[in-house]
Amino acid sequence: MAQFRAKKLDLSCFVNARVIRDHTKRKVFEQYETQRQALRYIIRNTTLPPRARAQAQLQLSQMHAYTRFTQINNRCIEGGKSRGVFRHFRMARYPFRMNALEGNIPGVKKANNPCHRRLILRCIVYTNLPCRQTSTFQLILRSLGESTQSLSRASDTTVNRGLASHAKRYFHAVQAMLTTARYAINDRDQVRSLKNPDQEFNFFISKNERMNVVQREAFNSCLRSHIQSRVLELSMTFTHLPLGTPTSKPHIPIYTSNNIATCNRLIVYVGESWQDLGIFAWRTIGRETIAAGSIIDFIKTIQSTSPDNPGILTANTGQLLWYRGGERAVTQTTWMALPRQWAVSPPMEVDEEKNRVAGHRDPKEHVASIFDEVIPKLCKKDVAIDVIGMGDGGPVVAEYLQGNWMNWEGKVKAIAIGSGSIWLGEKIDEGKFKKFWEERTRAYIQSDEPLETPLTGREDFGCNCYSAGQGEVVERIMPVAYKSMLRFFQLVNDVPGYRELPEMTPGTGIDDSTDET
Repeated sequence: MAQFRAKKLDLSCFVNARVIRDHTKRKVFEQYETQRQALRYIIRNTTLPPRARAQAQLQLSQMHAYTRFTQINNRCIEGGKSRGVFRHFRMARYPFRMNALEGNIPGVKKANNPCHRRLILRCIVYTNLPCRQTSTFQLILRSLGESTQSLSRASDTTVNRGLASHAKRYFHAVQAMLTTARYAINDRDQVRSLKNPDQEFNFFISKNERMNVVQREAFNSCLRSHIQSRVLELSMTFTHLPLGTPTSKPHIPIYTSNNIATCNRLIVYVGESWQDLGIFAWRTIGRETIAAGSIIDFIKTIQSTSPDNPGILTANTGQLLWYRGGERAVTQTTWMALPRQWAVSPPMEVDEEKNRVAGHRDPKEHVASIFDEVIPKLCKKDVAIDVIGMGDGGPVVAEYLQGNWMNWEGKVKAIAIGSGSIWLGEKIDEGKFKKFWEERTRAYIQSDEPLETPLTGREDFGCNCYSAGQGEVVERIMPVAYKSMLRFFQLVNDVPGYRELPEMTPGTGIDDSTDET
């Protein structure tokens, strides 16, 4: 062993003589694995001369025992023991138990009987809950690893016949667990706990981050379905990109209004690259109401206050990953919360061919597809377009329009962007688009000043900057400032030749008058 022992050990676990010896064996086997495989191939190849095969056999037998795979044992990283080691966790029985009780192992919880946990994960249960509580019941089932399809096959029997005798015994225990974690939508359109009506969604249900992430995704998935049904009731519809793609094939969904083919004005919303379709801010949904944090109030405001009844198109720059198992587009956040083979398994790798949709591999391609394919085919040729770019969606819109302004000059009437205090995109170059950007664009910047308060930043953003009315996070700009954006769009379309002059901000000495003639 001395001739193989490394001068410096790269071990970060429990260390004793046997662990060092096993570590040395692994290094030696890795070093000589290719040579052993080559000799074994020569020995078993009957087409070679017998002398060559005999020499290979002799050379293989003379190699050190540490070069054999059978010399390697799985040892506990906390105690060095080689018996009773769970290979997926690399821990022996007792360390595994202690870490599980402390909540240090993702997805593992204590059970009095080994089959109890299997019962919770695999038993399909059913309760006669009210409509809004049923979706919450689906939510908890998803957090335990079940799919929504399994709920339709609901019964009080188990998947394994050996667990059938335990179903009735533990059914009420499982039901009690679901009841304590259940949420519902109250009369004020808020999501609150049924146990405590004033409690918002609780992300930290465990010391384990993986458990919290899976629970959040199950909660968000339930809300996405609820919001989708309400949006479709507001004269909106799903449009699959590329156009004409069936539901079962890889596609990116967007929302379009039913009057998109006949409207004279179109409002295009481009959100952040990590946000779900139809969602402005999950924080607003959790703290205030579902309608305020999604596009529901946004659509209702447009339909009730705009006299010309403009069309609506909501881009989907967030859900650009195609989840083949669920046949749906998902965000990066949802992708990280998808089910895995084991609780400690790494997330699924993204296949750039199978998990991407052609023409929508990134937000830039998606926005280009919206303007080059969707609007020309679905809208009138002379439709007037107003664009909202939120977060990193603003620089993407600006970059596309700057490179294709010859095609959209005269069609795009106004732009509103929501951003932090720094412009993340490239600087607008000289030309006609820069002139348009200076006169027909407003930037709503994250700030605690009252809404529409003029702010500095024109040199950085290239346009007039106003306070978004909140300084917490960028995603909350839209729920607070969208009415101001819509008023700006209406003003531009009502006043021919409207243009904005530089606003006066503290220390600039610039007149804040606007030319509306």
